[in-house]
Amino acid sequence: MKRVLMAAVGLTGLLASCSVEIGTPIVPVSNLKLVEYTSQYVLANDAVDVNTGQQYSKNTPIICDNLNTRLRVKVDFDGTIDQFGAQLKGRDFGATKTVYSQPLGNIYSGNPSTFEFVVGPNTAPLSVQQKGLSAQDIIVTPINTISVKGASFITVQARSGDGTVSNVAPSVNALPIANCSS
Repeated sequence: MKRVLMAAVGLTGLLASCSVEIGTPIVPVSNLKLVEYTSQYVLANDAVDVNTGQQYSKNTPIICDNLNTRLRVKVDFDGTIDQFGAQLKGRDFGATKTVYSQPLGNIYSGNPSTFEFVVGPNTAPLSVQQKGLSAQDIIVTPINTISVKGASFITVQARSGDGTVSNVAPSVNALPIANCSS
């Protein structure tokens, strides 16, 4: 009996020293919706695209083609995502620039969740990362003078750690792209 008891105590000690690591469970991403998108730059006054006649009202977010521009997108989704992608698609010629984040570790939606990325001069996205919901991340700068060169739609997509890719969620309106001066 002593031997059985000693074996049971020894086995308990052995099992107690084992550790099992449980990661974040992957729930395939679905139902991605682009809720809102904005830029760090906005028009200080009403403006007109001299090429198309398109009118833009004061406080319209814009992409400054001659400056780094921080863009923020707010999305809703179900499940988890490991990577977040954003694409700018030209309204006039359909040219695209796409960027995906580094792995995010299968994060659950904060509904809404906010992501930011930087568009460099000549509309080349540099990076994308998840951000909190703080409105202090982007300091809005009014732009007085613009020369509109075109406009881009923002499209977003997400990927789960298991490889599941979400639907594509496009913006409704294109953001004007312009050379800016304050």
